[in-house]
Amino acid sequence: MISLDKLTKVYGHGDHRTVVLDDLDFSVAAKEIFAVVGPSGAGKSTLAQCVNLLERPTSGSVVVNGENLSTLNEAQLRVARGRIGTIFQSDGLFSRRTAAQNVALPLEYLGVTAAESRRRVAELLERVGLSDRAGHYPHQLSGGQRQRVGIARALALRPSVLLSDEATSGLDPQSTASIVTLLKELRDDLGLSILFITHEMDTVLQVADSAARLERGRIVESGIIVDLLQNPHSVLGRALQPARAHASAEPGEVTWLLGYASSHVPADWLIRMSTTLATPIRLLGASIESVNGATVGHASVGIHGAEPERIQSVAAQLGLSARLETSASRAGSIADANADVVPDSLERVA
Repeated sequence: MISLDKLTKVYGHGDHRTVVLDDLDFSVAAKEIFAVVGPSGAGKSTLAQCVNLLERPTSGSVVVNGENLSTLNEAQLRVARGRIGTIFQSDGLFSRRTAAQNVALPLEYLGVTAAESRRRVAELLERVGLSDRAGHYPHQLSGGQRQRVGIARALALRPSVLLSDEATSGLDPQSTASIVTLLKELRDDLGLSILFITHEMDTVLQVADSAARLERGRIVESGIIVDLLQNPHSVLGRALQPARAHASAEPGEVTWLLGYASSHVPADWLIRMSTTLATPIRLLGASIESVNGATVGHASVGIHGAEPERIQSVAAQLGLSARLETSASRAGSIADANADVVPDSLERVA
């Protein structure tokens, strides 16, 4: 388990003082993957450096399995860092060392015997599916394979916490999916606490149990992924699964955006809603999927003639949120769907 308590990082003094991290509080339990997302400049990189104590926090603490790492001296810290394995955005492999030699590096620093090191490296490379690439150099490996070597190296000292700092950034979708699957397997098999720092919202949906939004050095929203997605008022939830472009309403139709606000929405909700309202409902578009075992998402529908209050009441009875969609909100949804980074609308969360 890893816990941050009032973690603060300040650079400079006086008029040149800049608060990069401001009083952060959150915990990552064993077997939990906790994602931290945010735009460039939010403080994500500094957070990663403070968690593994490459940067000393100005105040507050980083606690791993009950031990406050922030109070340790340099000698003690070198030992304690072994409890936090780090996966970097760039794989960080040494070009003149083979995959096996790169994985062995932390073991060499600790003075592990050659025989024990070989055994542990073989075990780790098998664990990440690269036993047949042990003698390959980084330039002979794909981006996803290099990142797997980085993961194996991060696990060399048997950490209880894994810090992933933009580990899937720049990877193709297939490689990203394989890394996500591997991290979830490691979480389950080794009981790891994984702090997953990223700007890739699609990846958060694939990998995380919980998520927090970091803005200007502060956590402005956090929660369990499914809860965020089912909360119609959650800005982070909307960013994780933005509304997609959909067909246009026909003359006389009003467009509504219906969201899964409960884990108990019936599969035939469209028929039930149409029957209860006694009016045809036309499906214009939908983005619905299963996340951590729960069905989440939203659908755009065209409805003739029903009163707005009645539509919202019937939707609520079915476990759905209902929002009248205007041309302005639709334009915003399309813009979010086409964005490659965290939507700008999140910059305004306070």
